[in-house]
Amino acid sequence: MTTHVLQAEAADEDGLRLGARVRWQGGTYRVEVLQGPEVQLSCLDEEGLDARALVSAVVGADDFAVLDEAGGPCERERVADTSRLSLLSETEMKLVRDWERHLREVDDGVPPGAEEGTAPRPGYDPGQFTVRQRLAAKAAEMKALGFRHASAGTVERRRRAYQARGVFGLIREVAPGSPWGRTDERVVQLLLDEVKAGLGESDGDASRLYERLQAAVRREHKVEYDKLMVSRATFYRLLKRLDISVEALHWPTDRRLDEANGAVAPYTPAWALRLGEQVQIDSTGLDVIAVGDDGRPVQVELTAAIDVASRTIIGAMIVPKVPGRGPRGRRLGGRATRSFDAVLMLAQALAPMPARPGWSPRAMAERSEMPYADLVACDPRMAGAAARPVIRPRMVVVDHGKIFNSEHFDDVCRMLRIKVRPARERTATDKAIVESTFNAIKRRFSQHVAGYTGSDLRRRGKHVTDGPLWSLNELQDLLNEWIALDWQQKPHDGLRSPFLPGLTISPNRMYATLVASEGHVPLVLSPHENRKLLPFHHLKVTDKGVRIGNRTYNSEALQEYKGRHTGIAGQGKRWQIRYSPYAPRFVWLWDHTKDDWVEAEFIHQRLISDEWTQWTWEQATLTVVENGGRKEDERRIAREVSALRERARRGPDVPRPRVPQLFTGPALDLDVPVADPYEGIPDPDPATVVRAPALTMAAEHILHVTRPASPPPAGPPAAEPGPGPESEAAGAGGVADPDEDPHGSAHTHRNGALSLRGGAAEVFGMIHSPVRQPARSPDAGALDDEEDDGGIT
Repeated sequence: MTTHVLQAEAADEDGLRLGARVRWQGGTYRVEVLQGPEVQLSCLDEEGLDARALVSAVVGADDFAVLDEAGGPCERERVADTSRLSLLSETEMKLVRDWERHLREVDDGVPPGAEEGTAPRPGYDPGQFTVRQRLAAKAAEMKALGFRHASAGTVERRRRAYQARGVFGLIREVAPGSPWGRTDERVVQLLLDEVKAGLGESDGDASRLYERLQAAVRREHKVEYDKLMVSRATFYRLLKRLDISVEALHWPTDRRLDEANGAVAPYTPAWALRLGEQVQIDSTGLDVIAVGDDGRPVQVELTAAIDVASRTIIGAMIVPKVPGRGPRGRRLGGRATRSFDAVLMLAQALAPMPARPGWSPRAMAERSEMPYADLVACDPRMAGAAARPVIRPRMVVVDHGKIFNSEHFDDVCRMLRIKVRPARERTATDKAIVESTFNAIKRRFSQHVAGYTGSDLRRRGKHVTDGPLWSLNELQDLLNEWIALDWQQKPHDGLRSPFLPGLTISPNRMYATLVASEGHVPLVLSPHENRKLLPFHHLKVTDKGVRIGNRTYNSEALQEYKGRHTGIAGQGKRWQIRYSPYAPRFVWLWDHTKDDWVEAEFIHQRLISDEWTQWTWEQATLTVVENGGRKEDERRIAREVSALRERARRGPDVPRPRVPQLFTGPALDLDVPVADPYEGIPDPDPATVVRAPALTMAAEHILHVTRPASPPPAGPPAAEPGPGPESEAAGAGGVADPDEDPHGSAHTHRNGALSLRGGAAEVFGMIHSPVRQPARSPDAGALDDEEDDGGIT
């Protein structure tokens, strides 16, 4: 019986009274019977039916409403917001309580808090005075007490408000103001749009943002521009109201983007209950300079994988970071983390990390908190391993970089049955653990290594590259030792003991706890399977073998596949060729019909005496191309690879002293312009040039040179030739005078004296044409040889 009474009271409080008109499930009903938890409703619609339902089902319906006499829904009773009382001052709160005490005395006859049996004061007894009389008496009393605005009508309005809303009816209603003042909401939205659009741009001050807001308001609301646009002072107040810092507009672009796309509270940390359930992978600069393969200092980049459950660094790889040279898309010599590096890091996670000679004994697995005996019994490879667990990833979280979006990385993860989940763009919380791990590595490892550069150029020390630097392999060994000795064995703030939540534990202790509950099944990859992790190309085998990049590989076993079809539709005669960028000496052809590999060697390997990598080959290719060579000249590039390794072994060359340039002071323009004498003369046309006529005059009359007297010849006088054709021919340079030395002309040229005998055409022809050397006679002596050394050319 008591339960039914309570339910009836609850229904009455919800407005479900007998005879009330209600709206329910699209129809209009009248409440006829309330019996326990049920209500009987009679339909007032012509085609409707009466209903019997639970009170909770009727009152809880979405369209339920109690209707007034006009058929409209009555306002539902609302729970008052008691926090409004805390906004009142002490004076205002005292005034509200005084009004409450007077109004209750009007209704009850006695003030609140009066003892039981207290008689009403004169004029307030409900049994003797009407409500109007009591209100008039209370108005007179309150005026006598000094209350302002306490007429009978005011007291009556306050009484009705108090009966309807309680003490909150006595508080003056204040309309909530706009959070951005009197500024139009459309202007606020345009301002927010301009701030968002400028996140990816270069930094600027607030004046630029104000000008852009002006342009946006003029563009969107040209007619109402004068009414909507705010002043510059109001603009700065609006920025403060919207929590937009003026200093934040000058932040670096990356910081502004990270701040705008940051996590929204409450933060949900990434968590995992099993080993390898979630592994986060990312790359970052290590802030360390090392010695590269060519012996020069290079920046390095770190790629690491972190197991979320145990915070174990299951793989870490350091690679050089060198920008390439050349036009975009055809740059050579560049080096950074590639998809194959990420694949090698996954391979590290599947195998124990061997300890190196010289490491601290505390870096060994047998000296750590790992269950060493059980792990060796399960996986014999753990014997002599470092204190870094072997965890097989089940799912990896990566960003949207080219490294992890490559087909090669996806294929390897699919082969190893690893799920790949990309993180949301510019959402640091999706990879928060690996990001914080990178900060810890730079703080606890990088800054203690020779060659530390700091996080940016402003924090870099002077002459960092002049000090001692580690090589890439040595730096990788240092990092591996630090992981096994420091990171894996020190308590981590993000790891708590499952038995003592207040106790922080190390990654190795957490691994030991989790592996005891789920066990460990190693995944051992043979060399045959490791080759499937290498990048590959589909190539056709020719007479010269196969060509990867600008290198050619060939072998007798490879030639057996020349012209052979693979048997795979769409692939034709192109076989799968895999290679290792870190050991490109050999390539392997995958024969899927035999499930076997066919090895081929680089054809010019005999020219390279040391080990080399693909990056070394690209550096040598760049050197050859810059020196005028061709990218396809494999022999020359192979020799350059050998020379590059030799230079790296010798170390950097000793810098030569630089001769300073002469100081000449500021440059002055001292050259006086001279008019060109050939200006205005057109270029001659070879087709219109006419040959000058031959000169038949004697050269002596043209050159005005007096011929010196020559001594008489030693021999008998020669007979003067008579006139005739032969004499004319001799005069024209045809037949020589028999009394003269047949080599006289050549002798004259050799001694530097030019004979002016003959016509002018002959003389000019001898000057402008090369001298023909006569054939040497068999009896020519040494004197002729000496004269040849001083002859005229």
